[in-house]
Amino acid sequence: MNTAVAPAAKDAGFFRRAVQCYENQTGQPALAWLLVALANFAFQGLLYYEMHSAREETQGEFGTLNAAVGIIGLWTVPLLAVHHALHFYSMRPQATGADALDETLRSSSVTVIETTAWIWGGFCCLLTLISLPLPSLPRSSLQLFALVNVLVALGSVLGRTVCENENRHRFWISLFVAAAFARVVVASIFTAFEPWAEAGLTVSLVAGFITLAPAFRSRSVDWLARINACRAIYDRDFLLFAGAALSIFTGLYLFTNADRIVSLTWVDAVPKASVMMGADITKSDFDTYQATGLLGRALLWGTQPLLWILYAQRARLARTTIPSLVFFWIYLGALIAGAFLLGSLTQTWGPISVLIQSAPKFGPTFAAVMIPLGLLQGLGIFSLASRRYPECFVLGGCSVIYTFVLILMGRHPEFMLPYMFGASIISIMAVLFVGIVRWGRKQP
Repeated sequence: MNTAVAPAAKDAGFFRRAVQCYENQTGQPALAWLLVALANFAFQGLLYYEMHSAREETQGEFGTLNAAVGIIGLWTVPLLAVHHALHFYSMRPQATGADALDETLRSSSVTVIETTAWIWGGFCCLLTLISLPLPSLPRSSLQLFALVNVLVALGSVLGRTVCENENRHRFWISLFVAAAFARVVVASIFTAFEPWAEAGLTVSLVAGFITLAPAFRSRSVDWLARINACRAIYDRDFLLFAGAALSIFTGLYLFTNADRIVSLTWVDAVPKASVMMGADITKSDFDTYQATGLLGRALLWGTQPLLWILYAQRARLARTTIPSLVFFWIYLGALIAGAFLLGSLTQTWGPISVLIQSAPKFGPTFAAVMIPLGLLQGLGIFSLASRRYPECFVLGGCSVIYTFVLILMGRHPEFMLPYMFGASIISIMAVLFVGIVRWGRKQP
């Protein structure tokens, strides 16, 4: 009897410690993460029904909205990378003088994030006035709504930093969960009468002001103080870590979301035919691709908590150990199992094909593509946690090349997914090649 009870107790302790590790390092309870995930699922399902299924005349709006959200997220990534660097740099093997630098980073974090948000927000405003290599939104109103959402998202990162600096983690989490459910409630009202992409961005804007609230607190900081705060964190190793974090965050975001942005080129005011394939790309196909893509991306987002536990365990070590890789293998197993499940559910006989028409057209291929993209996500987080800076910068560079390949070659749904798969495999090989070369040079 005792031999039967002991393993169960041991397993329970292992997963309990994993949950506690995730909560300690992210400041987010596992239950809150689950609630936000369910709210986002309900939000996307509501938008898909109102914009695509319920009204034929607004088909294409759901796909356009998700592409706009992808662009908003891309412009928010740099500030998130700076926040990560300030918050997680102290999670490393301690060296001489490390405590003084860590205290400087903590005391300067709010001012640095606020200053960076102002500068980057102005740069984003400038970017809307010039032509970009990335596809642009089809209407000026969407461009304006997207820009305002970017500014609110930057303010939300500042609000999170303010709460963390004051140790008000529970308050921030309550705001984050409230914003997620507010999107569902407001969307059920707005999109029922105005099922357009602008309405969806308005919903995100309203919810964004909830998480922006802590940033409204009055702060009298002049520009001289801001410059001094930025100079105070001038440290070579910290700047190298911040650059690696920016490379990893940008790289993983592009690998995960570049196709949803690039797919804007598929649909114009009228359906267009592919020059190479001769097949029409309809607005309905565009919506279906974006909806099925969200299911694939949900697999990557849903397994991220395992990677944050991996990050917390590996970042404090000077060298990689076998126990520190346990959650990498758990993550890899969950990724492969989830990909097989997604591929099965999106088959013609699967339940998802009933909810999303033409899902079998993209679903199984999307499931296959998520495996190399998920592996890149795991390699990226591991490289950043272990301070393997060359691999971090190589991954970021590969993501930029990956995006341009999709822009040039992904001009049809039938081409987009195969090129995503091939380019991600090549990127994995490039990152592993750099890692193996660096490992070989250290061997006698």
